[in-house]
Amino acid sequence: MNENLLQIKPISEMPLVRRGAPEPMGPEAPGAALISLGCAKNTVDSEIMLAALAGAGYRLVSDAGDAQVAIVNTCGFIEDAKRESIDTILEIARLKEAGGLETLVVAGCLAERYRGELAQGLPEVDLFIGTREYDRLPELLGGGTREAFSDTLMDYGRRLPRILAEPGPSAYLKVAEGCSRPCTFCVIPRFRGRFRSRPLDLVVEEASALAEAGVREVNLLAQEITSYGLDLGLGFSLARLLEELNEVEGLEWIRVLYNYPRGVTDELLDAYRELPKVCEYIDMPLQHVATPVLDAMRRGVDEAGTRELVSRIKEQVPGCALRTTMLVGFPGETDADFERLLDFAEETRFARLGGFVFSPEDRSIAARLPDQVPVELARERMARLLALQERIMAEDNEALIGQETQVLVEGLSGEGLLRGRTRLQAPEVDGEVFLHETEAEPGEIIPCEIIGTDGVDLIARGIAADEKENLKEKA
Repeated sequence: MNENLLQIKPISEMPLVRRGAPEPMGPEAPGAALISLGCAKNTVDSEIMLAALAGAGYRLVSDAGDAQVAIVNTCGFIEDAKRESIDTILEIARLKEAGGLETLVVAGCLAERYRGELAQGLPEVDLFIGTREYDRLPELLGGGTREAFSDTLMDYGRRLPRILAEPGPSAYLKVAEGCSRPCTFCVIPRFRGRFRSRPLDLVVEEASALAEAGVREVNLLAQEITSYGLDLGLGFSLARLLEELNEVEGLEWIRVLYNYPRGVTDELLDAYRELPKVCEYIDMPLQHVATPVLDAMRRGVDEAGTRELVSRIKEQVPGCALRTTMLVGFPGETDADFERLLDFAEETRFARLGGFVFSPEDRSIAARLPDQVPVELARERMARLLALQERIMAEDNEALIGQETQVLVEGLSGEGLLRGRTRLQAPEVDGEVFLHETEAEPGEIIPCEIIGTDGVDLIARGIAADEKENLKEKA
């Protein structure tokens, strides 16, 4: 590798947000490919690594087969994610045997969670880095060490340039890192650290940079976003952040992901209702509703409080899409507990509901609890819950036919149709809208009429201005 190319550009000189990599510093620049697994928070971390690599003169490529350096940014949340990460590492390692790939880097949550252990089990890997080293990746490459981990939490209170990994008018924006909640099933605080908010002015600066790069929708991320500002001495100030972002020129939609139930204040609900750019979409992982299960999870709320919160949300933000996640098969969950969960899902009719079967994660409190639920029983319960939600979504989607909605156009489907999403659909997890008989450009937000459904997806057509007036008159 040509060491003269690896002169790291000062981070302060790089654009905060960039679409596409800058030209490398020479024709022989080493190629680098990055494979990002897991959640959207990992996507942002990967984009920080891409910017660091580009700033050091690497040539960014999309195919690891064309790269001299390949980075796998892993997920270590649950067993399935860990298995996917290991399989991907081994798949990329085979490229080294073919002779083209020189250096394999494993980054992210799995590397952080199993410091030392992975290095022993994966001799194919040349460098392991944790979740606190992303912007240091270029200097660590060729630095003579095989493992780079820090016990000092990464400083998110500074500029961390990104190169957007995906085209299109939507992007993620991380507003905090880590978590300080005591949930017994989760080990994320062990390897992501305590909750740290990014300074408000830096978040707004990055949102403005995203808008200047053509982004029309930002999706705000944190492990649990409702604690935003507490560690900065600002109290529960997510609503204040939303007010600031609502003023960013060029942004049209602001979506908030991963609300923690106890942090959903009346002030926050006012922001959802009153700020025009904030999507009336409330993503709030509840995990369960039965009080014994919630107590064992240490969620800090019981069934009565959960039901009161859902009622308050529906009353204060009429027409909102309420999305949640449920954890089935938690230790001690009885048949009666699960039936209460089914009844709650039926009564609430969540716009979206995702689910996990409990996984006894290493070093989690829940893994040591008595009365572990057999995996097959937990899977059977999950299948019943998801079948119920599938019916609810099918009924609710059918009821949308004939209604008008706004659609953010994102690009073309594989069949050549325009595709996009409504304000009530988050990227990647909530289905899409496919547009018939419609002309528009990516990034446009256009009025549409829902004309059909296809599973979780909607089918719509654009409404011309004159037709829109006729529809108003008929109404």
